This record gives sequence, structure tokens and C-alpha cells, in this order.
Amino acid sequence: MRRSKPVLAFVAVAAVATAVAAIATGSSDSTRPLSRSAAPTWADVAPVFAEKCAGCHTPGGIAPFSLRNARSAAAHADGILVMTELGRMPPWMPGRDSPAYLGQSRRILAPAEKALIARWVRGGARIGAGRPVKPVGSSSNAPGTTMTLAPTSTYLPKAAVGGLDDYHCFLLEPHLTQDAYVTSAVIKPQQPTIVHHVILFEAAGENAVDARRLNDAAGGKGWTCFGGPGLSETHPTSDSAANDRLGAPPWISAWVPGHATNDLPSGTGVLVHAGAAIVMQVHYNLIHRAKRDRSLAVLRFAPAAETHLTPLNTILIPAPVELPCPRGVHSALCSRDVAVQQEIKKYGYNAALIPAGLLYICGKSLSDYPSSPASVKSLTTSCDRRVTRPLRIYGVAGHMHIRGYDIRVELNGRTLLHIPRWNFHWQDAYYLAQPVDANVGDTIRVSCKFDNSAIKQPLVNGKLLKPRYVLWGEGTTDEMCLGLLQAADR
Repeated sequence: MRRSKPVLAFVAVAAVATAVAAIATGSSDSTRPLSRSAAPTWADVAPVFAEKCAGCHTPGGIAPFSLRNARSAAAHADGILVMTELGRMPPWMPGRDSPAYLGQSRRILAPAEKALIARWVRGGARIGAGRPVKPVGSSSNAPGTTMTLAPTSTYLPKAAVGGLDDYHCFLLEPHLTQDAYVTSAVIKPQQPTIVHHVILFEAAGENAVDARRLNDAAGGKGWTCFGGPGLSETHPTSDSAANDRLGAPPWISAWVPGHATNDLPSGTGVLVHAGAAIVMQVHYNLIHRAKRDRSLAVLRFAPAAETHLTPLNTILIPAPVELPCPRGVHSALCSRDVAVQQEIKKYGYNAALIPAGLLYICGKSLSDYPSSPASVKSLTTSCDRRVTRPLRIYGVAGHMHIRGYDIRVELNGRTLLHIPRWNFHWQDAYYLAQPVDANVGDTIRVSCKFDNSAIKQPLVNGKLLKPRYVLWGEGTTDEMCLGLLQAADR
């Protein structure tokens, strides 16, 4: 039950919905507030908050208030009632057509739990003894030894020329003397209002040489890294289109707003080689004021020689993004050529090659994307990728930005993940309750829907941006359509 940025929206929805609920239920005896003697106290509802809410609603978390403290919970009781009855909190984004995932029951309030919270609120949100609670299941059950890694110093993000984003890479040194599996990864953004996402890459061999050279050249302060961490394996080659990682070094883990799944499925891990460095790429979204940041990575390492785990790899399935302006909007910003030039200016030439590259690897052309559709409220894109080796799929995730509202990942038409009401602030990875096997020649598809109308433009400094032609881009005000799988060879 956490919320990252739209606190005012939360309050507004709570106020309106509370008023509507009061009108709708005013004549019903069954929903009148219970007598104070019959109402639950904090001691009754605290276990529910501890299990399903307090992991996010915690001091220093991205939620706007804590639910570990009785007085704080009582002060927000009306909003809690509204959001839990509407099913908005705790947030569970997969649709009903998605499969079952590990830990799903811990992320959804049961009807009896909703009813208990409602009785507590309507009974006056009684505090009683008011003892604080700790989040249930907040500690890792994954095997291995915990290691906390951090950059050597804080960093003040700086927007690229003409942009609102900064991609910065930091060198982390685990000093592994033997191969080890990462079995759990907790990434802790110090400044969650400006951290858009974090990706941890393994930098082994020549990649490690490159990473250390780049860091040394910057005086140990890290380096700018739009389009990837800038290592040997990042640079495009003729083989990039067929590579599951599209030319990027192996992912270890990632963090996005709303991320809560930290432990990998039992019996699995991500292999990190002896002597490898870790590159932490942080995307800073400077729609909000820049602040000094020193985000941390807390990893659990299990020696590979002793723990014979199944190694997982991240597979990326991106689709092209080609979003034209609404009809009737006449502006230079509505030109695709201008959009490409803007990407070169903001992120560099290599990053601006991605839109054309995605058309190529997905077997599409610009003719597949109408330049002047009747409506821009339901623009679609998709990409099919053929499976090239036998896989066992353990986890799945999707990623879009602000204009996206629906994303689906499928295997041969079978839904692995469907998020019908996408919310940028609530993203996560979902591990399948039953892993799914994929065979050579099978098709993995990602498909997305976008709304590029005037009302759906990103909000910057309290104002909506003007509509423009939107491409796949590195910035928060650009867009992406990306499916991700965590899978093992079999």
C-alpha cells in the first residue's frame, strides 16, 4: 500500500469518494458506524497493515505516510477506507486474465480484511494501546550473504541539453573471489521523487575494463550513460538484433517505482562472475528539482560452487513507439523528423538510432503506424520475437511511461502478464506460480496501447506539455513499450 508521487490526487479521490459513499450509504442500517464499544481497535487491524501495507507505507518509503504507526494510520483513516474499498490499495496491477503469481495473496486484501478495515474506520479509527508494527516478510529468505554496495559519493543530477533526464552510471565493486549467484536484490533510491529507474548490470571481462576506465576518467564519480552503460557489449553490432539483451551486458536486477519483489524464485539466481564489477545505471527524472543522491544496492550472494542454483537471464522484448499528434494540432513538434533530431540533441546519436532499429527487428515499417489517425486515444504497437533456444520462463514484467495505459506479454497467444490499467508509479516484476516452458520457434509478443491526446501529456512544473510526435526514447516524457522475461535455458 504505497504511493509515490500523486499525493494530491490521492487526497482528492479520497475526499470525493468519501462524500459519495456517505450519500450512498446514509439510509442503510448495515453501514452505519458501529458503536464505539463494538468497533475494532488498532490492535485488530495492525496485523493486516503489517502484512500487506507497511512494507511500502513506511518511514522513508515512497508512500506519502506511514502505516507502521497507529496515530499516522488513524489520521489517514478516511483515505484508507476509500482506497481499499475501491481496490486501489494495495495496488495489484495484473488483470484477471493474468496467470497466478508467487506471493499474490500477500498483495491483495481478502474480503474479510477489507471489512475489518472498514469497521475500524467507521468505528472511529480507535488507537487503543497503539503499539507500532513491523512489516511482515520484509526480510529476505533467499540463501547467501548480504552485501551493501554504494557509489563512493553523492551525485547531483544534471539534465541533458534540452531535456529533463540524466542517465548516470556508477561503479560498484563486490570484490568477488569466486563465481556467485545473486538471490535477492533490494535497490534503495535515496531520492525516489527523481529516480525513474535503476538497472544493475554485470560488467565482466572487457566490460569490467571499460567500466573501471570510465569511472577513473571521471575521478570516481561515474559517467553519463544514455542508451546503455557505454561498455564494450553495449556498442551496436550486426548481431545485436538477434541478441536477447539487444547488445547490453547481463542484467542483475532492476528497480522501478512500485517495485516490491526482491527475492528470486527458490532454487534460482543470477550468476555474477569472480572479479566482475557491477554497473548501477540510474535514470534521474528531473521534472522535479534535482537533489543529491546516493542510491544503494543490497544484494545477497550465494557461492556458485556450493549452491547449484538455476541461472536466470533477462530477456528484453521491445516494440516500436510511433505516436503522432492529434488531428488539428499543427506544430513543428508533430514532425517525426523533428522528434528524431530532438532525441539526438538530448540523448546522443546512438540513442536516436533505437526507433529505426526497433522497426527493423520487429519486421515493421512506418506504414504500419498511421501518421494522421482519426483518434490518438488508442494507438497500438506490438512486436513478435522468436524463441531461439529452449527456455523455462520464471518471471515477467512490462514497462511503459506516462501515455501508456495497457500492456500485455504473451507466449504463443497465452497471456503471461496483462496490465489493463497501467500506472507508471506501480511497476513490478511478477514470478509465475508455475514456470512456463518455451520451445524453439515459439513466439513471444509484447503489445501496448497509448493515448497521445492533449490531456494525456506529461505534467511538468504544473503544466501539461504540448502534444508532439513521440518516439521510443530515454526520457520520462518519451515512451517505451517493453516486455521483460526472466528465464533459464533448459
